[in-house]
Amino acid sequence: MNQYRFEEYLRSQSVTDRTQAVGRFVKNAFGVDEKVVLPLSYWRYCEWLVQTYDVNLEQYFIDCDLERGDWTLSENIMHWLHHDLRDRQESGQPFPEADELDRIQI
Repeated sequence: MNQYRFEEYLRSQSVTDRTQAVGRFVKNAFGVDEKVVLPLSYWRYCEWLVQTYDVNLEQYFIDCDLERGDWTLSENIMHWLHHDLRDRQESGQPFPEADELDRIQI
């Protein structure tokens, strides 16, 4: 899927405060600003990772870009974040509840 189709997919989903598509420019693996569009809840999860674990998002996005294959950077970041959250839940590690994410300002 290309970036345009991915953004269209996000816009086609029912929109709530959590699912609203939000775009930001991040540095990709080549040091070039690239637009990443994710649901707001995913950006809030990124902020939670930074606040809770001091995750270096710039490096996280670069690592994700290096392994994106045929996906867009947005798709791959969304995939990585989803798996990160799921892995935290399954392994009993701390993870934010939905209401905690709702309070995070981005």
